[in-house]
Amino acid sequence: MLGVGLIGAGGVAKNHISAWLKLENATVVAVADADPKRAKEAAAALGITRWTTDYLQLLGWDGVDAVDICTTEATHGRIASDAAGAGKHVLVEKPIATTLEDSDRIILAAHNAGVRLMVAHTYHFYDHSVSAKEVIDSGDIGDPVYVRFSAGGGFWRQDWGGNRISPSDTGGNVVTNGVHATDLCNWWIGARPISVYAQAQNITSSHLEMDDYFMITIKYDSGAIAVVDLSRANVPRSAQWASITILGTDGEITTGGQRDTQFVHNDEGLRTFGLDIQHGFDREIAAFVSCVLDRTTPPVTGEQGRIALEMCLAAEESIRTGEVVAMGADNVS
Repeated sequence: MLGVGLIGAGGVAKNHISAWLKLENATVVAVADADPKRAKEAAAALGITRWTTDYLQLLGWDGVDAVDICTTEATHGRIASDAAGAGKHVLVEKPIATTLEDSDRIILAAHNAGVRLMVAHTYHFYDHSVSAKEVIDSGDIGDPVYVRFSAGGGFWRQDWGGNRISPSDTGGNVVTNGVHATDLCNWWIGARPISVYAQAQNITSSHLEMDDYFMITIKYDSGAIAVVDLSRANVPRSAQWASITILGTDGEITTGGQRDTQFVHNDEGLRTFGLDIQHGFDREIAAFVSCVLDRTTPPVTGEQGRIALEMCLAAEESIRTGEVVAMGADNVS
């Protein structure tokens, strides 16, 4: 039985808690959150009594073999590297960090401690993502040469208020939301990204000096191209949609996404209904436990998480300069 410490009990932690409660080979034994009310409530939801406001205290408790980090993105570098340094296996919510320096810090700490490090890219585990990868790997569409990932919706509050999406805390919209798409494009195409060009609009979030609508074009060393077109400020807020196209040398794949709003139009009028997203978290958590217990490579490694982040940081550099940005740590900040 794997004993897990949950660090961070905010919004996304609720999905993680639901997933942990379904497992028989792992259990959350402790919770840490800077807010004592949230920590206590999360512990109660998990049926445990051990909680703290100090994650370092949690790392010292008996029975904690691994941690699940659901804190704000800018804190990942410090918390994940501390956890790895304490000998704990690490599952860290995406993005792995908000800077390449923090990403390297986490990866090095995990390597030195000999622990498993997995980045929680939930999109990796949804039906549409997995089935697309299986078709690509089967060779049915030949070599992938073009991917278009287009998604939108009013996921965030329309004024983008609060610190949840502030650039200083999360890295901004391109980083915290864009890494979903850059990671998927890398996984599907299976090649190394070599350059990024991006454009953006700053409309509903102008008071934050943060881009809310953006498009990223990615070139790979295989010659393949990916285009990411994404927003989280669409109106109406209730609408969620995604369109994915993968072109290969012998065929193509078209699919939606895990947050699609389904539209039904009949004699009674137009109505919408959403899809359940929990199964992606369930699979993600189960995959982390399996890689720890079976001592296998995580399905999303720290290095893969770093590349997805680097691409988004390069996109932000491209937005600022209007230039194509070559991939490489020396080219992004």
